[in-house]
Amino acid sequence: MVRLEERAAPGRLEIVARTEEEAREARERVLAAWAEAPRHGGFVGFAGGRAYFKLSALAGKTRFRYALKRGLLRAPLPRLAEFANLAWLREHGFQAPEPLAAGALWRRGLPRFQFLFTREVPGARTLEAWLAEKTEPSERAAVLDALARTVARMHELRFLHHDLFPRNILVTGTSPSGGDGRVWFLDCWAGGPAAQVRGPAYDLACLTDRAAGSFSEEELQRLLEAYVAARAASGRPASADRLLRAVRRQRQALARKDGRDRGSHDPR
Repeated sequence: MVRLEERAAPGRLEIVARTEEEAREARERVLAAWAEAPRHGGFVGFAGGRAYFKLSALAGKTRFRYALKRGLLRAPLPRLAEFANLAWLREHGFQAPEPLAAGALWRRGLPRFQFLFTREVPGARTLEAWLAEKTEPSERAAVLDALARTVARMHELRFLHHDLFPRNILVTGTSPSGGDGRVWFLDCWAGGPAAQVRGPAYDLACLTDRAAGSFSEEELQRLLEAYVAARAASGRPASADRLLRAVRRQRQALARKDGRDRGSHDPR
């Protein structure tokens, strides 16, 4: 991984990337895109292939909040944190889009915009979309079991996704690595392997709360039971009763939050 920091016309640009060539390519693409539209999300040609490109402005209180976190806690901006977390997941055997380049532009000590390039996952659909299309019970059960096992292993390694809604999980038609490789994680900027205020119950509450319209009650129960079984099999068991109570509390908190601005925590 390389780091690039330089002055650009709009301000100070910082970039992390796999290679110096990709850092330079990111620089040119980002500055060109920013001049046309301060918010972008879509597939582009990048690094000899296709990549998903996210670019977003940071304005108002948001830029002050992240500048303060950076200054006091050395906390990275969301897109830079997502770059690092996706790399961590891949290094530990999980399926996640390959992070190619990420960065931000700063002016007068405040972040003005941030961006991320990730390698395309061919044929992938969000879990939300996949569940809406798939009606075969055996295939749905297989993917839900794989999801439960994969999330359990992620939690065993003390990585919390922190935004584990079905829209942030991809499903592919086949596994590139066998086993549970059909399940991919993305948009994990808010979590990570470091200590978190919230625990595994929050991830499971996000997953089951937002999936309630797509999962049957039997499937939700199967998912949680498979998660508990996977934790027990790994030698790091989770109390089923305690976990279910914690998930229920977190789902109630999410329901209360639904009455307020749902997007206020996400600077994209």
